[in-house]
Amino acid sequence: MFRRTPHSDSVGLPRRFRRPAALMTAACLALGAALLAPATAGAAGSTNADAYRNLGQADRAEWMWGIAGDTRLSNMSIPGTHDTLAIHGGVMVQTQEDFGDSADTLTAQLDRGIRAIDIRVRVTEDKYFTVHHAAYYQQANFDDVMTKATAFLDKHPTESIVMRLRAECPYSDVGTFDCANDPKSVTPQKVRSIFAGYAKKYTEYFYEPSVRGTGRAEVPTLNEVRRKVVLGSFDSVGADGSYGIIGFDDHKEDHWAPSQIQDKWNYVKGNINKAITGSANDVYLTYSSASTSPLIDPYEFAGGHQLDDGAAILGVNYQLMKHLNNSAGRVGIVMTDFPGWGLVNAIIDHNDDNMVKGGNRMTWLVNGDKTYANSLYQDRCMVRGPEFDSSKTGGLVTQRPCQSSPPSSHQWGAEKPSYDGKGHFWIKASNGKCLTVPYNDGTPPGSGTQLFWWDCETRWFSGSQMWNIIPTKLATATGSRPAYTFINNWTGKCLSMDPATAATAGGKVTQETCPK
Repeated sequence: MFRRTPHSDSVGLPRRFRRPAALMTAACLALGAALLAPATAGAAGSTNADAYRNLGQADRAEWMWGIAGDTRLSNMSIPGTHDTLAIHGGVMVQTQEDFGDSADTLTAQLDRGIRAIDIRVRVTEDKYFTVHHAAYYQQANFDDVMTKATAFLDKHPTESIVMRLRAECPYSDVGTFDCANDPKSVTPQKVRSIFAGYAKKYTEYFYEPSVRGTGRAEVPTLNEVRRKVVLGSFDSVGADGSYGIIGFDDHKEDHWAPSQIQDKWNYVKGNINKAITGSANDVYLTYSSASTSPLIDPYEFAGGHQLDDGAAILGVNYQLMKHLNNSAGRVGIVMTDFPGWGLVNAIIDHNDDNMVKGGNRMTWLVNGDKTYANSLYQDRCMVRGPEFDSSKTGGLVTQRPCQSSPPSSHQWGAEKPSYDGKGHFWIKASNGKCLTVPYNDGTPPGSGTQLFWWDCETRWFSGSQMWNIIPTKLATATGSRPAYTFINNWTGKCLSMDPATAATAGGKVTQETCPK
């Protein structure tokens, strides 16, 4: 919410020359070149211009299609915009790149990957919602928002939109920079009543448990809310806990008026890091936005600014993009001012753990009956093949059709060697022997080499029997299921199947160069 917040001269901000608004806007657009030399845009952003006020091409309209449908929203990384439609009112109020009125700006954001939106509404004529940022009307109403959102979802039914809704105008003590409801006698109950009408009008598109107003909904899975608008929360309506989803604001960073840009970045980084290590069942919500107008405007927190001596203060957007480009794991919902395409991509890329993969020779399904089925040839299971000789010391590893009641020769398990301590595993057959890459006179063998089973070694250099297990997800008709890639510690190659003998019982189980 926009407020003018007084500060003393002791806040510690560098003294800067205050330019007229038009010149400040021009200056902030050019700041990317001042902070970093231009670079060719790639999948990952590298410059301030990639992180700030440059959403780029409309090429991220369906990024959610690749997310496993059984992933809960709490376990996703979702780029969003703070005060999504705040494009009017000047530099102290504007928070987003202007793509047009009547919620055309929302359409542009959605086409470019934004999936969490922040809508602030004022009651008009005692029966409608119009969109405001404080006293400033944003040339859009709530029907515009829903019309553009539902048109997007109809065109891209794999996607979902999370909405934070707020009653923007105070019910009493209306200040100079506040909006006033029409009529001023509007109550929170009236606001809820008007919203109920919208919820009914767009019932096909709202995730109903989040808007019914009788209690917060459990955090849904993506499959439950594809082609839906999910109400995360409905604020300032006197009904805490009646709308939205459980825990939406429980792990939130929203220091909206810090004294310096670096202070805000420290808050943001702290919450992002908590999200990376926190429970997948908890919603993490981070607002990277801030304003201490007239000292630091929203665009300066987002894009940085220059001091009178020419030194550059990096904005939150750039620092966040770089931090995300060098980390992994779920980061939750991130609400930004003036995002650039590089920042949006960096957030989306943190969904990698939940991206479903198609079957391939180097991804394996581990079944409850202890069989390992190849994800490309799912009717083929890895088996302990024929012995080399009567000593039963070792033998070949092959594949055969999976069986409903598998014999012991089809069963395997993963066990940590007691002497390793580095997270590697033995893949052990039911007879206690280990899955082994041929020693090959000490030279790591190449792709296509058939594996064998052998007595488990207990020496430190027995990397040919130790495997890194990398979890992934395999697409199914209803969502996904766990799958695994097994990478040999010695050769760095992946457990695979020989395609030439894949249709033959007793075909080779091999190692192969891992997919990128």
